[in-house]
Formats: sequence, structure tokens, C-alpha cells
Amino acid sequence: MRSFTLQIESELITQTLEWVQQPTSPEGAMLYAAGLLTVGLIGVVAWKRRTTEKAPEVDFSDVFDEETLETGHTDGRLLDDIAESHKTTIAPAAVEWETRAAHVGEQWTTTLSITDYPDYPNDGYLSDLFQLTDVEFDLTAHIRPKNQKRALNELQDIADDLQVDADLEKSVRSGYLQQRANQAAATYNAVESGTSVFDQALFVTVRADTRDELRDAVQSVKSALRDEPASLTPKTAICKQDLAIQSAAPIGDNVFGRESIALGGAVGALLASPHNATILEEGGVEFGIHKDTHSPVVIDPFARDNGYAMFTVGDTGSGKSFGSKQNFIRSIEQSKDRIGIILEPLNNWAGVAEALNAKRITVGGTLGLNPLEIRQTPEHIQRAMGEDASPFNEKLDDAMSFLTNYFALRGISLEDRRTTLELGLKRSYERQGITDDIATHGNPSPTVRDMMDVFEEMVESPEDFVVRTDAEASKLRDDATWLLDQLRPFEDEGRYSNLGRASDFNIRDEKVIYLDLAQQEGSVNSSTALTMQLLISLVYERAKETDKEVVFVIDEARYIMQDAASLAFLETVFRHHRHHNLSIRLVTQTVDEFFEHTESEAILDQCAVKQFHHLDGMDETWAKEFGLNYAQMRFVQDAIPGNEDAGYSEALVGVDGEWRGIRVEAMPKEKQVIDFDPTESSAESLPGAGGDTVDPEIQAVREELRDNSLSSEHPTASAKTDGGSQEVSEDGA
Repeated sequence: MRSFTLQIESELITQTLEWVQQPTSPEGAMLYAAGLLTVGLIGVVAWKRRTTEKAPEVDFSDVFDEETLETGHTDGRLLDDIAESHKTTIAPAAVEWETRAAHVGEQWTTTLSITDYPDYPNDGYLSDLFQLTDVEFDLTAHIRPKNQKRALNELQDIADDLQVDADLEKSVRSGYLQQRANQAAATYNAVESGTSVFDQALFVTVRADTRDELRDAVQSVKSALRDEPASLTPKTAICKQDLAIQSAAPIGDNVFGRESIALGGAVGALLASPHNATILEEGGVEFGIHKDTHSPVVIDPFARDNGYAMFTVGDTGSGKSFGSKQNFIRSIEQSKDRIGIILEPLNNWAGVAEALNAKRITVGGTLGLNPLEIRQTPEHIQRAMGEDASPFNEKLDDAMSFLTNYFALRGISLEDRRTTLELGLKRSYERQGITDDIATHGNPSPTVRDMMDVFEEMVESPEDFVVRTDAEASKLRDDATWLLDQLRPFEDEGRYSNLGRASDFNIRDEKVIYLDLAQQEGSVNSSTALTMQLLISLVYERAKETDKEVVFVIDEARYIMQDAASLAFLETVFRHHRHHNLSIRLVTQTVDEFFEHTESEAILDQCAVKQFHHLDGMDETWAKEFGLNYAQMRFVQDAIPGNEDAGYSEALVGVDGEWRGIRVEAMPKEKQVIDFDPTESSAESLPGAGGDTVDPEIQAVREELRDNSLSSEHPTASAKTDGGSQEVSEDGA
């Protein structure tokens, strides 16, 4: 065996020598090539070893000064901190996997996958899911275009299998299978006609701080996914939470693996879902930008079935006044058939009023304002009223409320003189021919002085007012004498002389009206509530006459909401305001006044639109009263107040029981109008004001139009309409 091995080795050596001596032969060439390759590899290895020898270390202290070195160490620590922050932001420190949930960082999560989809989903079919403001969740959609031919083959196989099953099935299930086969065939026909096809997978990761909260949140999400309009089939990824949560990651692949075929229309319906979470009403105004989708929230208060009123509440500096002014401006500018009226006691709206060129009515001056004024209700409003409605009795209640407040303001109790006061009030209307018949309400209204004339006759001839017995005469005379003395301020030289004569107040011919209470230095005295009640009554009566929509803003509404004597009439106004196209907007700082009296709660119920800016006082008690859940309550508590740095304020707006978090921000020119201060600037500085003030953008458009006009007047070439030759100008252009 040994000699055999030596013989083979000898032959190999001999053969190799022959190849070396014959380099031109194929075998010799290969041998030389192998040798060169070997030498090259040895050289490369040697060179790498030589170049990778450890270079001598450099001591940077010999090159840089101590300050530079210290700065470098500081920068290094900062970079290390940033790297650690990035790690904790992108991924949790630890994940604890369970069968149906996972403990990811400090939160508990459950990831759901969608196993069944409707064939033709409604546009925005996930909108109900995006409206779950009290649940924290992430939704990830994997959408990948499919090869059209391959998709056709798959759909054809599905349709054929369903049709075969339907033909073979002889039970009641055959109808269902036939329906599915028809739907599959329709899908196939749509794809064959050019409809795009996609692979689609949906994953929803629900998050919560505790297990119990997670369980409730998952049920809420599943319910929103199962119910209309979604009609999906969500399933918990049992024993696959790790794969599901990876698939739900923003940049993760679908490692879970479950997909479904979707047509282009279904993908469009899915993508429309986040935008349907907003409110877009035709004819409305933009209240703000949705905090999540950044879509405009457009609401039309005049489109509500349960009334046109609204209220805005927020702490001082929360942005409620800014937002109310912005909404008022947009509302009256949105329609030429709208009248805007401003009532507030602190002159905070004086700048907006002047910027809008409002007619300013100084209530504390000599303007006549008749608290007994009644106006005729138009026929179309009468037809909409109930059979038991009585505008005359409503006016009697309103007038008595005003007079009761007047006596309360003076610290005087009517006691049993109230019946005599009511008698004098009703007789004053009767003498003007005004009764419960609406046709008589167009007659001239009585005044307080007319009522005093009745009391004067009562003193002289009390027997004419006796109902049953002559014993009443003495009391009538005493009451009438006392009432004449108490109503003396309504006479010509009295403090309230302008309230004792016919009204000079009109809203028919003005676009914007500012009711100035003429308070000294913005202070509010004891008669503020009385005056505000009177003005609300007059606006209500005037709104009956006009066929235009009236936007009536009442700022600092707490002054009238706290007064129990005026709430009865105010409740009546709110119950009937929509019959007269009157939208009352209450603006106040606290919510307490809405729950102090039964009437104020009824007023709150008439407000179809509610808007909360930052409000520290929004606790669980008030949240329950307004129908807010915990997340919505926290949003109001943490809402960003208006400030220049942020450029917006946050608010929670509710309409028809639906709530949206919004950002209230104004356009630059709009902000100029809202912030206008007539004591510091002239009206000429406002956008669009002044004969010489032209917006640069408008000027640029004007110049472009002028240039185009000049070009058309001096064309360089013209073509004949009959297809003849062109005429070229002299300059050869």
C-alpha cells in the first residue's frame, strides 16, 4: 500500500514538471495562473497585517487645551443622553408578553387584527372608531397594490369555488352561498373592468394604564368596529401579540401575515375615516381646526333642530373672548342676511364693534327704551307656534320680571302689592287695544308712564277697579299711591326717564349693533342685570319683526344668570328663540350659574352648541352634568390657553351630543380686527379700511390684470377665423 502511494506521488510530480515546461499548454497556463493567484493572496495578507499594526496612541492633552477637552467630554455625554432618549422613545425598556395582552413599558396593550371586511364599505366607515375620545389606540393599515392579472386569477378561483359550493348545497345555506358567489363574480367583473386591487391588513393596538382599563377599552373598540358603519370582524391576536404589535408598528412589516383583497373604492373609504371624525356642515362657519386630523370643524348653529343658541365658557385668559369674537365676525360675514348684536357690560367688545362699523347705542344716555314694548309676531311664525302659545302672556311675564327686578334693585319688597301692579300693567295694555289677539300687537305699546296714569286713576276712582267688594277700594288706593311714589324715577326728570317712554331702538336697517351699557371705567354696578334683561327683551321683540337671522352675543352672561327674578323671562326667550331666527350666544367664565336655579338649567338645555376653553373648575361633577367622559374632562382642564407663542388656543366644542377637540386660531387680518383697540389706533389701520389702503396681494393681482388688459388691446398677432394667413405686427413680433 505504501509503495502504491509513493508511485502515485512520483507520477504527479513528473506530470507537474511537464506542465511547467509547457506554459502554452492549457494545463500549464492553469498551473501558472494558480501560482500567480497564490502569490497575490499572500501579498494581500502581508500588506493587511503590516497596515493594521497598532498605531501609536496620541495624547490629545498635548494638542488641545483643557477647555477644549472639557467641552468635548460634555458634548460626548450629551450625545450619549440623546442616544439613550432615542432608545426609550422608539422602544420600551422591557416587554412582558401574555396570551391576549402585553405589558409594554408602563402601559398595557392588546392588539387586534381584522379578519373579515364588508365587500363594499361605506365612506369613512371607521369614523366611529376615531370618535372614541376616551380610548387610546393606534390603527395601522398595510395596503399593497396587487398584480392585476394575478388578482384576476385569484378572484376567478374564489368565485368559481363559491358557485360550485352553491350548486352542490341543497340546504337553506345554498341561498347564502349563491349570494356570496354573486358578490365574488361582481368583484371579478369590477377588477376585469380596470378597478385597482390591493392587499389590505388592519391592526388596532389598544392602550391603557391598567388591566381593567384595558379590558373596557378593548370592548369599546371592538364594539365600534363591529357596529355600523364599520361592520368589521375584530379578533384578539391570541398567543401572537408579539407578531401583531410588530405589524401595528408605524414602520413595521406585516409579519402577522393575515391579509384580505380590497378594491380601490374600499381603500378610499378607509382613508376617508379620519376626516369624517370632524364636522363639516354646509352653510356653517369654521369654529377651529380638529386637534388630531387638522381638518376644519365647520358648524352651522342655525341648522340645529333643538335650537340655535350656544354658550362659551372658559377661565380668564383661556381664549374664550378671542374665540367668541372670531366666531361672531365669521357668523355675520358668512351671510348677508344676518344681523349681529353685541351686549356686554365691560366694553371689551368696543374695538370689534368699531372695526365692524357697528351702530353704537348708548343705553345709559337719552335713548328711549320701553320695557313694556310688544311687537307683532309674523304670520309664518304664528303657524309654527303651538295652539297654547300666548305671546301676550309671555310679554306680561317679561314686564313683571323687569318691574320686580327694579324693586329688588332698590331693596324694596312688593309683598301683596304685586296684584295691584299686575292689574295696572294689564289695564295699560288694554287701553292701547292690546289683548291676547296677536293682530292687536301691532298697536303702539304702553309705557311705564301710561301705567302710572292707570295708578293715578286708581287713586282718584278706586271703585272702577274693584272686582267683588267695595272693601277692595281702600287697598287699591293705598297700593296705587305707593306704586306712584316708587315709579317716580320713570318720569321726565327721573333717573330712568329714558325707560319711561317709547323705544328709539331699531335693528332692521343695521348690519352690526353694539349695545353700550355706558359703564364707568368698565365697572359693573347694581343695575347691570336689570339693564341687560331689558335689552335682551327688546332684541327679542325686534327679532320678531325681521326676516333676517340674528346673531346675539351676550358677554359676561353671569350677571343675568345669577339673578333669579330675570331667569323666568330669559327661559321663555330661549324656548322660543329659534322661531324668530335668533341665535343667542352666551359667554361666561364659570359654569356654576347654570345650575343655581331650575330656569338656568332649562336655558342650558336649549343651547345646542357648547364650547369649553381651559377651565380649572371642570371637575367630575360638572363633567357629569354636561355629559363629558373622563378624557374630555381632562382635555378641558389641560386645554392650552390662548397666547402669542402658541398662536392658538384649545377648546372642546359639542354639537348634538358629539364632542370635538379643536384649535382656535385666526388669520392675520382677522386677528387685526379682533385685537383692534380704538384708543390706540385709528380705523384707517384696519385691513381694507381707508381709500388708499390696498393689500399687496390685491395690488399684484390688479397689476397683472392691467397688463393682460393692455396686451389684449395691442395684440402682436391676430389670426383670421376663416383659416387665412396671419397678420404680423410692424415690430416683427
